[in-house]
Amino acid sequence: MIEVTNLTVGYGKKSLSPVLKNLSCSIPAEKISVLVGPNGSGKSTLLKTICGFLPVWNGSVQLDGKLLSDYALSERAKKIAYLSQSRRLPEITVRSLVLHGRFPYTHFPRHYTKEDCAVADSALSAMGLDSIAEKKLSCLSGGQQQKVFLAMALAQQTSVLVLDEPLTFLDIRQQLELLHLLKKLCAQGKTILLVVHDLHTALTFADKLIVMSGGEVISEGTPALIAEKGTIDTVFGIHTEKISLPKGENLYTFSTELV
Repeated sequence: MIEVTNLTVGYGKKSLSPVLKNLSCSIPAEKISVLVGPNGSGKSTLLKTICGFLPVWNGSVQLDGKLLSDYALSERAKKIAYLSQSRRLPEITVRSLVLHGRFPYTHFPRHYTKEDCAVADSALSAMGLDSIAEKKLSCLSGGQQQKVFLAMALAQQTSVLVLDEPLTFLDIRQQLELLHLLKKLCAQGKTILLVVHDLHTALTFADKLIVMSGGEVISEGTPALIAEKGTIDTVFGIHTEKISLPKGENLYTFSTELV
C-alpha cells in the first residue's frame, strides 16, 4: 500500500509554484492503479515523487506504513522499480541492460552471481527477448527497446512496479501482451502503478483509476464509478459513452463535447 497525503511538490526552490498541490491518494497493494489526466496535470511528477526522486515540499508519502524518506536508498530500490518516459540509450547489449536491474543487490565493483544471471534470464524470457539478448540496444526498434527496459524493471524483483507510459512505441499486439503480463504480475502479488493515455485501456484495464488535473487528484475509484460520475468528461472536455457487450464486458467510446 502506498499512501500519499497532502503532498506538495515542485521543481527547484519552494518559493516557485508547485506542480502538485495538497494532493492525496492511495495505491492499493496487489492491484493495478492507472493515472490519467490531460498533459501537464502532474502525472509524471507524482510518479517520480512516489519513487523518491523528487523531494517532498509538504505532506508525505508512505510505503507499507513507513515514510518513504525513512527508507535507505538501496532498501527503496528493492521495493520500487521505476520506468520513466524518456531514457538514455547506453551502447550495451540487451542482456547487460537487464542485468542493471540487479544493481540494488550487488556492491561495487559489480559482480553478478548465478542468481542475478538467472533472474535476468527469467525477465528476458518474460518479455520474449531471449533471441536478441546479445544484440546492442541501438540495433533495436523503439518497441523492442521499450520491452528491454521493462525486462530490466522486472529483474529488479520489487513488490511495486511504477511505469510512466509503458505502452509507448509498442504496436497493438505488443500492447495487449504487456497488459496481459501486468495482469499476471499483479496476480502474483505485485503492486502496479502506471500512466496510460488511452482512456479506453485505462477504463477497461485498471482495478483503480486516479484522475488528475492541474496538479490535483480530481477523483479516484473503480473505473465504473469514475465513468458513471462523469469525471472523465469534465476533466477532458469530452463525451464518454459506455456500450455493454453480451459477455458482460464494457466498451467505451469518446467524442468531442459540443459546446
